[in-house]
Amino acid sequence: MERIKILSLTLIMSIFCTGTLFARQNNKQVQKCQKTKMTLEERIAKRTERMKKTLNLTPEQVAKLQTAQMQFAKERKQAGEKIRQKMKAQREAYDAQLKTILTPEQYQKLQARKGDKKDGKWNKKGKMGKRNGKNDQKKCNKKKIKTYS
Repeated sequence: MERIKILSLTLIMSIFCTGTLFARQNNKQVQKCQKTKMTLEERIAKRTERMKKTLNLTPEQVAKLQTAQMQFAKERKQAGEKIRQKMKAQREAYDAQLKTILTPEQYQKLQARKGDKKDGKWNKKGKMGKRNGKNDQKKCNKKKIKTYS
């Protein structure tokens, strides 16, 4: 009788603890989803504040650091825009090259296929499938091929 009480109490405690852990995990996921993106100025202010605390910066250093970070961020954004423009030009050149290689029917079929693809990628069978790193890795782990030597 004593053992039954102990086992039942242990079972109840384990169920309670498991439920609590799932609730915490779910709460963290909800918090991640509710996070809003910070503006550039907010990110710089937060980064500067962290550096101020860890490096014991003076007010002069903080002001200079903020202006330097803002300038760096703007330059980086401009560089990204230049790269995007360059890549767009390369895609257009490639597209023009494809027009000369493919027949009009083939090119039209390719354009229709590109239009169907919204946020997914084509798989080997020519079907669309959504791709993101973590899920792809899980799928890869599930499909490991056993080799026999």
